[in-house]
Amino acid sequence: MSALSNVVAILRWARGREPDFGVGEVAQGLEMPKSTASRLLKDMSIQGLLERDAATQRYRVGLLLLELGRQYRAGQPLIEAADTALIDLTRQTGYATGISLLDGAEIVVLRSRPGTHPLQVVTPPGTRGPAWANSTGRNLLARLSDAEIARRFTPFPKLDRPNAPMSLAQLMERIARARARDFDESDDEALPGVAAVSVAVADPQSGDAISLYIAFSGLHVNRQVRRELAAQLLDVKAALAVRFGEESFALPRRAHG
Repeated sequence: MSALSNVVAILRWARGREPDFGVGEVAQGLEMPKSTASRLLKDMSIQGLLERDAATQRYRVGLLLLELGRQYRAGQPLIEAADTALIDLTRQTGYATGISLLDGAEIVVLRSRPGTHPLQVVTPPGTRGPAWANSTGRNLLARLSDAEIARRFTPFPKLDRPNAPMSLAQLMERIARARARDFDESDDEALPGVAAVSVAVADPQSGDAISLYIAFSGLHVNRQVRRELAAQLLDVKAALAVRFGEESFALPRRAHG
C-alpha cells in the first residue's frame, strides 16, 4: 500500500472508535508492523491530521480534519438555517447556543456562541465531550438502534460525575426519556455547573444528525425557565421541519429496536 493509502486506512480505522489510540492498537488493528504504524502516526501528527498527547503518547484526530469537516458542512442549508435560528435565540434569551455532532462515543461542537448573561457558558467549536453525559449527545444517540448504543458503550466509560449515567442501563433510561419527549436536558454532568436543553434533527442532504442546544448556569435557571427554553428549541425544530421536510426530523423506527 502507498503511504497515502495507509494514512486513509488509519483514519478509517479510527472513525467511531475510542477518542484516542496508541501505536500498538493501530498496528494490530490494521495488521501492519509496529514501526510502520509509529512512523505514520508521527508524520500525521506533524501534518495536523492527528494530535499527540505528550503525557500518554496516544493520538487523536487533529483540528485540521475538524476544520475541513466544518468547511464541508458550512454549505449545508440545514446547518446554516439552524445556526441563524440559534443566533436569534441567543439574542432573545441571553443564553449560549450551539450545534453539536456525534462522533463515536463523543460529541463535537460544530458551532457555538456565548450568551450575554454575567455567568457565561463558553464551549468553543472543536470541543469534545462524552456523548452519554450531556443532553446533546443523548439526543443524537437516541437516533441509533439500542444495539448500536450498546456496542458503543460496552464496556461503559467511567466519568466521576454524580449526575451523569453510570451504566448502560441508566443511559438507556435517559435515552428513552429523550425519545419520548423529543428533547433532552442535562445539569452538572460533563461540565460542572453547566446545564443545557437540546433537540436533534437529521440533515436531509447527508443524513447526518445534528443537535441544537441552549446552555446556561444550572444554579441560576429554574425548572420553569428550562421548560420554556426546551419549548423554544422545539419550535425551532418544527420550523426547520416545515422548511426541509418532516421525514428528516422524525426519529427513525430503528431507534427503538
